[in-house]
Amino acid sequence: MEGEAGLPLPCPWQQPTSHIQEKQLMKEKILIVEDNPLNMRLLEMVLSAKNYTLLKTTNGEEALDMAMRERPDFIIMDIQLPKMNGLEVARKLRETLAFSHTPIIAITAYAMKGDKERVIESGCDAYLSKPINTRELPGMIAEMLLQRRKDNPSTNRNE
Repeated sequence: MEGEAGLPLPCPWQQPTSHIQEKQLMKEKILIVEDNPLNMRLLEMVLSAKNYTLLKTTNGEEALDMAMRERPDFIIMDIQLPKMNGLEVARKLRETLAFSHTPIIAITAYAMKGDKERVIESGCDAYLSKPINTRELPGMIAEMLLQRRKDNPSTNRNE
């Protein structure tokens, strides 16, 4: 196949990949911590469509272990969890340097007065009440991940 000047057209797969393109291809890991199977499935469906690598667990202790082992780029955490609640997990993660800039969204079905303040004090970056707005959540996550990259270039995996 030839281009306008009679030269062969380059094949896209033979082109060098720029540093920016490599970052765009990178699949970011999101840890979902949710003990309700229906809510877990909903989050999984919404986020897998956005090409994220999903890590899933159903209790606080496993969430802490998995986060330390897998180093997710983002965490979505239910507050009411078995074994260790989500706020306690967030506090423990924030005590670790590796998670000082990892965005954490807390979600709960029991939105009470004062919850938002408690959630932010525990180290979470945002608070959502259930039912989750599945149209807004992916945009919120993408925005928070982009902000994380801008604020903390050292957290980028490809550098």
